[in-house]
Amino acid sequence: MKLHTHALIIAVLMPSMACLAETDTGSAHNLIFKYPLGDKWYLSSRNLLTTRDGFDDFFFTYLDLNLGCKLAQGWAAEAGYRHAWFEIGDDWRDEYRPSAILSYRTKLGHWSFSNRHRLEYRMFESGASADDRFRYRNETRLIAPWEFGLCDARFFVEEELFHEFTDVGFNFNWFTYGLRWKLRDGVIVKMGHRWQAFKFGDNWNHRHQLVTGLLVFF
Repeated sequence: MKLHTHALIIAVLMPSMACLAETDTGSAHNLIFKYPLGDKWYLSSRNLLTTRDGFDDFFFTYLDLNLGCKLAQGWAAEAGYRHAWFEIGDDWRDEYRPSAILSYRTKLGHWSFSNRHRLEYRMFESGASADDRFRYRNETRLIAPWEFGLCDARFFVEEELFHEFTDVGFNFNWFTYGLRWKLRDGVIVKMGHRWQAFKFGDNWNHRHQLVTGLLVFF
């Protein structure tokens, strides 16, 4: 009976193991700042560095700066600019991304809830084969109320959907979960796992990423 059980477990796991072997791995490291300019206005900056093929291939990064305004009842609006660099083959391509953001924060019971709408206009450097385009991104985040461990860590889960306003349509989905904890007042660290699904052409690909983040609120 035990042998049959082991055989069944192996039979169930083999497709998953084969799928994982064909799935890329990497990392995504975030650095986020928020600086108040008064009661309503603020500056924000979201910066990213990512790798693929494990930690060996650094292939994408961006820097941005946004001017934001707090609106009524948990809403906020931002306008800004993001400069991105993407490695294609042996060359790096620049992308220029002016953007507009509308976000909402509230409490669902004791949980923290936020939702962010982001509209980007993606312009590519001259000579690139891609055409300029608009892209819409929607990110939803839930943060649990419980704290545990020596660092009083809290569980979080996020999902971000990407939609290109071309014939591409819905082509990215990021599902992230992990832990976040406060190092000190105004400084938060997070670490987690991201399942990144993305489509180029007709086929979907997948990448599992180690996600880290440092959030600094002045």
